[in-house]
Amino acid sequence: MEEKTIQSIPVMTFALMLGIISAVIGLIVGILYAAVFGFIIAAIPASSAASTSALNVSWFSILFGAGAIVTMPVIWFIGGLIQGALVAILYNFLAPKIGGIKLRFKEENYAPPQQ
Repeated sequence: MEEKTIQSIPVMTFALMLGIISAVIGLIVGILYAAVFGFIIAAIPASSAASTSALNVSWFSILFGAGAIVTMPVIWFIGGLIQGALVAILYNFLAPKIGGIKLRFKEENYAPPQQ
């Protein structure tokens, strides 16, 4: 098996990849938040909501759910982007001192198709 060492990580490429992965996770979390808190808000009795404010509880739960589904991926993307940039910069600083990450690759005998 062939062994190679990662000497450096491109900062913006790694940061964007981690940001996009985080945004997908944020979308899943936003959907879960919208479902859970939507049910909780919908469970509030209408009489107590009407006495304290004129806002309809069902509209509030819809707005909260849509807000969670839209804002969570954005917030998670920004957090993942910052985290990815910091991790890549720190790795690039420490890799020459520590030795980097060694990966083993299996050699495969790949023959291109005959035409």
